[in-house]
Amino acid sequence: MSFKRFSFTIFLAFFILTLLVTVGFAEELKIFYGNLHSHTSFSDGKGTPEEAYSYAEKYGDFLAVTDHCYFLKIPVDGQKKTVITQQAARNATEPGKFVGLQGFEWTAGSGHINVFETIDFISRDEKGDLKDFYEWIVKSKKLAQFNHPGMTFGNFQNFWFVPEADKYVNLVEIGNGNSTSNDTISEEMYSNFILALNRGWHVSPTANQDNHKQNWIGANDSRTGVLAKSLTYDDIMDALWNRRTFASEDKNFKLYFFGNNAVMGSILYDSTKVTLNIKYEDKNDPVEKLSIVTQSKIFEVNEVVGKDSFEITKTFDVSDGYEWYFVYIRQKDGNEIVSAPIWVESSEPVKANYVRIGPEKPRYGQQVIVNFDLYNQSESDASGELNIYLNGNLISSEKVNLKPYEIIYDKSISLNNIPIGNNKIEFYFNNKNIQSSYFEVLEDSGVTVLIDRLHENDISENLKKFLRDLENEGNQVTYSETVLAGYENVNTVLISTPKLDGLSFFKDLTPEEVEWLNEFKGDVYLIRGSDDEYFEMYKSLLKNAIVIESIDELYKIFNINKSSEAEKKSLSKTVFIDQGHSNDYYKDKLTLLEKYLRSIDYKVEYINKIEKLDGSYLVIMNGKGYTDEEIKNIADFLKMGGTLIITSKSDYQNGGNTEDLNTLLDYINSPVRFNDDQVIDEINNYGANFKVIANNIRFYSACSLILYGKADILISSDTAKSIDSDGKNDAETVDKVILAASFNFVNGKVILLGKAIFSDYDFTLNEDFIKNYLFK
Repeated sequence: MSFKRFSFTIFLAFFILTLLVTVGFAEELKIFYGNLHSHTSFSDGKGTPEEAYSYAEKYGDFLAVTDHCYFLKIPVDGQKKTVITQQAARNATEPGKFVGLQGFEWTAGSGHINVFETIDFISRDEKGDLKDFYEWIVKSKKLAQFNHPGMTFGNFQNFWFVPEADKYVNLVEIGNGNSTSNDTISEEMYSNFILALNRGWHVSPTANQDNHKQNWIGANDSRTGVLAKSLTYDDIMDALWNRRTFASEDKNFKLYFFGNNAVMGSILYDSTKVTLNIKYEDKNDPVEKLSIVTQSKIFEVNEVVGKDSFEITKTFDVSDGYEWYFVYIRQKDGNEIVSAPIWVESSEPVKANYVRIGPEKPRYGQQVIVNFDLYNQSESDASGELNIYLNGNLISSEKVNLKPYEIIYDKSISLNNIPIGNNKIEFYFNNKNIQSSYFEVLEDSGVTVLIDRLHENDISENLKKFLRDLENEGNQVTYSETVLAGYENVNTVLISTPKLDGLSFFKDLTPEEVEWLNEFKGDVYLIRGSDDEYFEMYKSLLKNAIVIESIDELYKIFNINKSSEAEKKSLSKTVFIDQGHSNDYYKDKLTLLEKYLRSIDYKVEYINKIEKLDGSYLVIMNGKGYTDEEIKNIADFLKMGGTLIITSKSDYQNGGNTEDLNTLLDYINSPVRFNDDQVIDEINNYGANFKVIANNIRFYSACSLILYGKADILISSDTAKSIDSDGKNDAETVDKVILAASFNFVNGKVILLGKAIFSDYDFTLNEDFIKNYLFK
């Protein structure tokens, strides 16, 4: 037998064996569909855990009930809610038919996280920051899931990476929604999934419904797909711990994804090649787009477009010691599916991740800063030599010693004289490639902009954002140091004129500065600051300066695209007052408030439905029955810079719509909630104990507020107390009665009051607070 024939025989045998192993593993693992995020009346949802599991088994294979942790302190008939829920989950579990799971949702300003199968819990009012949570999860050793990462609820401080916590936070929710629409996988959550992978987290995607109504799993077709040996508690938990999941907007889609015969969710070590096997099946739902997404590139697989069943294999060279691969699919009907990744890593425990190049689009001659995180992902000390190469040339070498799970954030290296074109930076630890990154240096066609910061300049957040965008497009931004004169190699000068406060002495331009600016060969731009007098003075002194009326003009002048940062827009002077949700007061009892608002040039609109709003204020007085769309519109109103004034009332005769209002507040990640109680005061009142006076403000039958996070207390009382007036044992105990508070949400502001204090009954008595704080 010839050597060539022998080699081919060996190769063919290996290929057949590989195929048999893959097929065998695929047949061993079955796909089950369910929901890992839902709520009941044990927090801010509807129904009981028993009802949730009973309902869900008609629509899926497994359900996790994950009520909000800050409700769990209140027992039910003397029993812990977590114990009751876990017992209900065990009772609902029937091997081969349905699996019930229990957990809780930790919430804080940095984000929300589900923790599964634990009686113990951590609440944000005890330890509310991310560091506390990661310390708790490492100690508790429980499985966790990042929930709905994004601007609204937080993205965990840009997925701040903690190596030891990575052992337990194994899931990330990229699909979330309990409306009838299947469109739950958002671009924002998908992008945050990729950010989490780039930070170093080993997480697989899920799509859940976050049910607050009695529609567990049945709200829409979005599902978390799980690859497990069988439908039992142990096998489902094993699949979740090992990241064998996919997020799907289709309830019966089948996906198998393997790398070098290892199933999705696996970590491969020291492989120089990876063979990916993808098996797809969804009758009459053909593929419109299939991509293999990696850390370094996206590969489009066009040969499967239009097919509703196929198996395909692709082989890739692994370019460095840290890479991941996952499958993204969009079906012809628009449904999206995202698989768990397969990681290919160096067996070296020291990793370099979150590599960032700044500026993002450097030009020739610019200095480039490379930032990265360096960490030890093992439980043993790690030491060795970190070498960094640029285009194959050693540019940095240092000895590194790291304790178990130690991480060094934001290490940096400066690069100069980088050649035009594509460049590659590589990280080696103990001679093993642990990471690489590519970036392109463009020809020097950018501009150098000098920014004045010597004259009490009014530099707004929008201007700072423009300067970041300017640098990211490859331009250079420099700042005046001692005098605004004598600068060379500068194309443009940008002066934001002085702000209203500050010292006049520093606001004045010197004769030398005026002369240099008037003789400057490039453009000088003036942006109006808050001190109008000095703006006019600068304009008269600088004869050739170009006046800029808005930051948007600068974007056009420099031909710069705006980044995706949230931006506060100019709002119309309109006050919207909700009247369509059984509100506390109607317009006939708000005549004095309306008269005042019109006197300060506000337009007042009474609305029955909360649609897209363009205005300054939205007033909600003890409303109820808000739809998911209305709640989203309220959040969007705040993101655009609006102010929400929201009030409740006491639980006397069950009068407060606490549950509905708190559902709304939960959507915007509020650090404040309305209590289901009545505030009384035997000392400071105006005729009865429920007519409370606090800080000279009068409240008629108010509820108290509960603070769980960072918020400003506006009105409180040392003499008032909280009682459970409706006798339902649902009032939370408070140490001190708070009646008004506020917090910021994105660009907007939320003001909460335990009762509306601006009706015609109260307006005159509370006039100072209404005019000087609520409506300026």
